[in-house]
Amino acid sequence: MLVIGLSGRACAGKNLFAREFEKQGCLVVDVDLLGHEALAKNVPAIRQAFGDSVITEDTVNRKALGVLVFSDASLLKQLEAITHPTMVGLCQDRIAEAEKNGAKGIVLNAALLHRMGLDRLCDHIVFVKVPFLVRFFRSRKRDHLGFRRFLARERAQKDIVWNNFTQGVPVEKMRNGGPSVIIHRQVVQYCARIGIGVSGK
Repeated sequence: MLVIGLSGRACAGKNLFAREFEKQGCLVVDVDLLGHEALAKNVPAIRQAFGDSVITEDTVNRKALGVLVFSDASLLKQLEAITHPTMVGLCQDRIAEAEKNGAKGIVLNAALLHRMGLDRLCDHIVFVKVPFLVRFFRSRKRDHLGFRRFLARERAQKDIVWNNFTQGVPVEKMRNGGPSVIIHRQVVQYCARIGIGVSGK
């Protein structure tokens, strides 16, 4: 079974690529969703680190926490130190389960693939590249972010670059700036090349 890491900065369109990998028969792990699970599993530690202002009825207020940590790099590192080990463990569980069930490929969809060390679990890596302004306009539409908050997010993700993946794992750069058929074609051709494709349609 092949483990494929899917990375790229915020609003690069990684989920569109993930859906195309699913069409090729791969399982997809949305690591952002595992992050929600990790927050739920670490409420006491998060309360202790960041106070009651980010907790609502014994659950983490993700919006309040996001505003806080994206304004201070040291707080973001503190949050990652709490949640990332849990998320990595959950990914390892998903990989083991997929292999046990005979899957031919599993995709770890994670912006922070390298920072979390998840690239060390991967046989291949796909990095999605999209121009800065395209991602900004997408973030304004999707997340209602103003330019200053988008820049704060960009600063927090400045290590998300394709050439950080230099540990001998093959890296494929894909672009998302045109019609969806271009995304489809890139994924189909890539899957065929690494031996897991099922459809050229």
